[in-house]
Amino acid sequence: MRINRKKQVGATMVAWMIGAGFGILIASAVVKVAPFYVEFNSVKGLMEKIASEPGIKNADKRQINQKIERYLNLNNLRSLEDSYYGSSDKKSGKKNPFKVTKLKKGNKRKKLSVEYPVVTNWFANLSFLIDFKHSVVLGEPDNTSGE
Repeated sequence: MRINRKKQVGATMVAWMIGAGFGILIASAVVKVAPFYVEFNSVKGLMEKIASEPGIKNADKRQINQKIERYLNLNNLRSLEDSYYGSSDKKSGKKNPFKVTKLKKGNKRKKLSVEYPVVTNWFANLSFLIDFKHSVVLGEPDNTSGE
């Protein structure tokens, strides 16, 4: 009778199952979070488009908010719409995610910024909390600050 003295090479079935489980968890997290990052890229595009419009430097907050609302109505930005339209109710405690502020340096320069959180359920009682922030100087489309 021969005795085989070679050691086993490779992973066992249990090791493959554990690896596959981790892969499935990571894939499910990506599937849950990726749409919100795609939506945020759309919001950044909206802000850069507004910043590059002619005459935007002289526009007031109401006109800028009308442009934002028009864009939100055309596109399906669900997480941002909830924050934006929920902000008109003072009792809800939500604030408008878009802000127009005057810059201290410069002549009549304004900055449009957005900041909003997204909470999405992942698995059982585990959730993801994602904070999105971006700002752009109005009238200067190439000069973005804070992502």
